[in-house]
Order: sequence, then C-alpha cells, then structure tokens
Amino acid sequence: MDARVRAITDIVNVQLTDTWKEGLARMVRHRPLAGLMGWGVRLVVPRQRVGVALVTFNEDEEILLLRHVFHTPNPWGLPGGWLGRNEAPQAGLVRELREETGLAVSLGRPVHVAHAGSPPFIVMAYSGQLQPGEMRLNAEILEARWFSLDHLPGPLMPFTAAAITAGLSLHRLTTPIGGHLVHETS
Repeated sequence: MDARVRAITDIVNVQLTDTWKEGLARMVRHRPLAGLMGWGVRLVVPRQRVGVALVTFNEDEEILLLRHVFHTPNPWGLPGGWLGRNEAPQAGLVRELREETGLAVSLGRPVHVAHAGSPPFIVMAYSGQLQPGEMRLNAEILEARWFSLDHLPGPLMPFTAAAITAGLSLHRLTTPIGGHLVHETS
C-alpha cells in the first residue's frame, strides 16, 4: 500500500480516546440528560417551514391547479400546503388535499424537492392519483381547474413549473397506453 494511502487510512480510522468525551457520551445516553439534549436541539437547531404539493394528471394529461386566495402574486398553484408540527409529508399532503378539495388521493413517489421562497421554506411535490368524489373547495381556494400543459396560467412559481415538469416525466414513464408503458427517452 502506498504511504499516502496508508496515512489517509490512518487518519480516517482514528479513534477519539479523550476520556472526557467518552464520559460525556455515556452521560447523554441516560434518560434525564437525553431529554435535556432533545430540548436543547429543539431550542438551538434552526427550523424550516415545510410545504407539500400534489402533481396529478387526468386521462387527457392535464394538470390540476388551484387558484389560491392567499397567493396574490402567483394565484395558480398545485394543491397542497404547510405541514403541521411533527406531521409526515405524505399525511400532510393527504390532509391538505382533503381540506382544500374534499377529495382523497393515492400518493405516489416524490417528484421534486426545493428550497424556495421568501421567507425561505422547503417544499416537496409528490405524484398522485385523485380518488373519485365530489370536489368541494374550502375558503382558501377560489377555483380548481384542469389545464393542458400548453395553456398553463401564468405566472407560475418556479417550484410549480419544475414540479409539473418532473411529475410529467414520471407520469409518462408509468402510465399505460394501449397496455404498454410509455418510455420516453427525450
């Protein structure tokens, strides 16, 4: 083995033998200090707002967009909203869709994640298929409409446009047409 490789391997495999560090590691494993450690993390570690959105297409490859009351510069966007404290992203998206439209959804995989906005937030878009039902818009939503991809309302937020593009790629790869899956290479 080359001397440089051996030196790097020795550095990577260094064990910390400082007695005080070992003692501290043992102490924080015990219940009272572990609890204090959890509170310390909650107080000190910065928090981010996290949003979720749904990318869903109908059989005509149209995207569902909602016109939101509170999104004045870009009123049209994907269904979704903010996660509640300790809420899982998928559960939050199912909840938000039910609150905004009264509909249920079968969620697929995440299609796009971004850090965006002012103030900044993290937002995740999932693919999904709406379940049959009657759409009932809540007070946050002015209108719901299916849009063809060549007639999207503008302006859309950059995240929305990117999520639609990513969701469309997945939709085209996983949607059977004439019994066969479509696999586009472009």
